[in-house]
Amino acid sequence: MRKLILFLVLGALTSFPASAQAAALAFVTVQLWPEYDQPSMLVITDFQVAADASLPVRLSFRIPAEADLIAVASDAGGGQFMNAPYEAPVTEGEYQTFTIFIEKKQPYRFEYYQPLSFNGEERLFVYLWDNAHAVASFKYGFLEPLDATKVELEPKHVSVINSQGMNYYENSPVALEAGEQFSVALKYQKTTDTLVSEAQSAQIAEPVNEDTPGRVSLANSLPYIIGGLGVIMIAGGLAYYVHWGRASKSKPRRRQAREQGEGDSTGVYCPQCGSRAKLSDRFCRTCGGRLRREG
Repeated sequence: MRKLILFLVLGALTSFPASAQAAALAFVTVQLWPEYDQPSMLVITDFQVAADASLPVRLSFRIPAEADLIAVASDAGGGQFMNAPYEAPVTEGEYQTFTIFIEKKQPYRFEYYQPLSFNGEERLFVYLWDNAHAVASFKYGFLEPLDATKVELEPKHVSVINSQGMNYYENSPVALEAGEQFSVALKYQKTTDTLVSEAQSAQIAEPVNEDTPGRVSLANSLPYIIGGLGVIMIAGGLAYYVHWGRASKSKPRRRQAREQGEGDSTGVYCPQCGSRAKLSDRFCRTCGGRLRREG
């Protein structure tokens, strides 16, 4: 009887989806992009479960209650991400919790916006990792916004990478125990409201030159233009030659016919019947009378 009850309990546990649970994560990388495409903080969190984790698994994450979750995705390779299944966030006091369904041992990502604090020209922000998962390698990155000065980060960064004229700050990876918190406090000053995405969209990737795709080059087209004009001139010359040759052949015929007509129209008339006669006639073609000739 006891074996039967144990068997039924095990069957029930395997028949229903497992609740969200804590799991060891191989790495977590948090990117903080302030004033990127909105006047707020864009938080991008990449993570992957440990190699010895049992899949599938449902992992829950906590983010601030005022955050706006915008994406949950899995890494499809080649820098591309695909939407991943998850449960919508549920607000619990100062936090909201959402659950991601992990099916493969590959990187996953979730993104959200969180408001910045403004104090005149100074911007302030505090990030807090407060989750139940142990992390073998945790690190953060900070993308310095445009026109920012007096940047301060705590904990201190260890490297600055300059890419396309922008600074990216990183810290040394640290290991976190399950439930251990990690916070990043930052502040900087900025006198403009320019967003990073606005400046990037206004930049020209490469200078425009004769080899730019879609650009018509006069130097490359000049031989074709000259060749086309030459063909037109040759065709025009041939047409003029043919027309002039026809005209020159038709002029003598017209002149000969006109002279013949003029010869036929001489004033020679028959003295008998008055009929008109040709210059070469000696007798009238009508009555046969002899034609008189002068001189």
